[in-house]
Amino acid sequence: MYIEKFLTEYDDSLTGELNVDPLGQLVIWSSWGQDIFHSRITSIANDVRQYTLNLLHHSVLRQILVDEKLQTSGVMKGLYPKKQLHEFRVACLIHLENIYIYSMLAAEKRGVTLTGVQGINKARSKWNAANKNPQIFFGHEKSSELLTNQIALGTNGRYKSPMMKMHFFSTDYRYDLPESKPVWQAAEAFIRNVPELKKLHAAALTYMQLKMQASHKRDLNPFFEDIPVGLKKAYVKAFRDPKMVGDYSRIFWLQRTGLDKYAAGAIYRVLKQERLDELELTDAEVFKRAMHQAKSMPEMNESDLRALQHISQAEPFLSLIDLMFSGLRRQSSQTLAEFRQFWQSRGLTELDLPQKAAQLLENDVLLSSLSGTPARRFQQLLALACMPSLEDQVRGLLDYHHKIMESRGQFPWLLLEGDDILLQVPPCSLREDRQNSDWVNRYYLPQFRHLLNGLWGHSA
Repeated sequence: MYIEKFLTEYDDSLTGELNVDPLGQLVIWSSWGQDIFHSRITSIANDVRQYTLNLLHHSVLRQILVDEKLQTSGVMKGLYPKKQLHEFRVACLIHLENIYIYSMLAAEKRGVTLTGVQGINKARSKWNAANKNPQIFFGHEKSSELLTNQIALGTNGRYKSPMMKMHFFSTDYRYDLPESKPVWQAAEAFIRNVPELKKLHAAALTYMQLKMQASHKRDLNPFFEDIPVGLKKAYVKAFRDPKMVGDYSRIFWLQRTGLDKYAAGAIYRVLKQERLDELELTDAEVFKRAMHQAKSMPEMNESDLRALQHISQAEPFLSLIDLMFSGLRRQSSQTLAEFRQFWQSRGLTELDLPQKAAQLLENDVLLSSLSGTPARRFQQLLALACMPSLEDQVRGLLDYHHKIMESRGQFPWLLLEGDDILLQVPPCSLREDRQNSDWVNRYYLPQFRHLLNGLWGHSA
């Protein structure tokens, strides 16, 4: 099961939204969000240090695979007769990740930033239990992993889909695809031109070459203190903190991801100006300014401009739907009449949702931008919003919610018995400062901000 695919991009077969998305809006907003970011940013892949770490590891593995003179021998050959085996590639990636994690942990008191190091918490418990000298097993099995299902949930797994989209490798870690050649030419030049990465790459490659020739089983499963000091120091020096990585990798990653161009580039410009002006823009304001920026960008095409427009047009409707559902969850029980009082107390009537829905239903371009599950759910929300009375809108929303939860094999959060709305989960108070126009879906803006915070480095 290719779980990394499900974790980095939406798939119709995934039911992992579970309790965090009772209205099933995730698939809608993430579809529009990826029209902008094209999987370069995801909910779990948004850190420049981890991006660069994964690139370095794959560069080492690629070098091993292309060197015809280098083959497995000795004990390693008994485990992995051929280096082309998928299991061998997995074992190499896991092993290098684990050396990196422990190297960073060992340097904790020397000013490194551990926040964002994938697997650091699991490593710490093993580190302490082993008196700061854990054994690092080489292999693709569970015994070699720091994280459960590490090849999918570790750094490699989280960044696999974005790096595949950028043509670094295929799903089975093939680096020799025609479209991969120029990508790797640029990547290798980047690594050579950054002293810290060049030194680390050489140390990691030498280490793995020796590992492939291991004559004793103990050589495959070293204790941390037996890992070459130069390799451990090189990891720390190259990846001390995300901003330091951003300082030397910003130009490379912007060229590879294209996140400073097209629709993402319009947002990039807005966030860069926000940083310079020391502002805190709302998501709605970011998209408003991005659409204005887009008009002055020569490379901007119609589809990218529409990607920004679709979000600005649809999110006020999705947010109002969310506000209705949130209002229904304020207390353990309420009547439809009491909910009407709540709705009216916010200056809303039974006309607000239908008016917003009607505008969107007339927008054929927006409607056609979704397909599959996102399109079906969005159409269902529009349909219930068009019901004439507020009470019917509430009934429609609860029926929609029931079907969402039923499809996941879960119980609904709310039940309607006659005119009584009964909450089946703890009440959830609305934020006191929440406005009717506030956006609730973020469209990967927090993740983009996080990536840029590291990518921009220490520059002013």
